[in-house]
Amino acid sequence: MSVPRLGQPLAARETEVLQLVSKGLSYGETARRLQPAVSENTVKAHMKHVLTKLGASSAPHAVLLACQAGLLDGRPQRHGDHAGYEAHRRRGEDPKLCEPCRLGERAHRQAMKKTSKQNREAA
Repeated sequence: MSVPRLGQPLAARETEVLQLVSKGLSYGETARRLQPAVSENTVKAHMKHVLTKLGASSAPHAVLLACQAGLLDGRPQRHGDHAGYEAHRRRGEDPKLCEPCRLGERAHRQAMKKTSKQNREAA
């Protein structure tokens, strides 16, 4: 795992929480998805640690910084499907310059081509 900007590595659970939040899940939904399930307050505490370690001001900002640092595998279903996309836009950055966003968009296009081809063959 890469070292965050402020030099403190994220714990495995913090990374797991950040990955779920990056998919657009609320803290409550994130809490229910974690195994074992935790409270929403626990998720908030993990995110507080993530924000501190990454030097981020908000969850979308943390996702953006994590994407840039290579801490998230990215690969959203679509280019704009992760919380970092809006953080890019708010900062005046081109979201297409984010490698995880670009990889996610490429993967989405390939999946759409494959689905389209399968539909044509089935017809």
